[in-house]
Amino acid sequence: MDCYTAEQKITGFIQNELDDAETEAFLSHIRSCESCRNELETNYFIVEGLRMLDTDSDDFDVKGTMDRAIRSAYQRLRTARGWKIVLYSVNTLVFLSVIGTLLLELRILFYR
Repeated sequence: MDCYTAEQKITGFIQNELDDAETEAFLSHIRSCESCRNELETNYFIVEGLRMLDTDSDDFDVKGTMDRAIRSAYQRLRTARGWKIVLYSVNTLVFLSVIGTLLLELRILFYR
């Protein structure tokens, strides 16, 4: 992902509107690009700072809130990846079970 694309995705990231693939590419880019990370911090400070002002919250740790949002996005990606692995494993086991059952049925048919 280039800087221009990453900057377009900042608002979507802040509002949790990116899908898993976009989130993963975005997080990978901001990890390696200091300029885009600073842009994310600035936008996050504006959006979340205004939201915190509207809720009369005493906690104005916007940087900490952004770091928690990034960690949460990484956790969501790890969880989704884990579920994909489980789904692929179950599908493979089901497929192998069907093949095994068919082979046993063929054995019964031909060796009677």
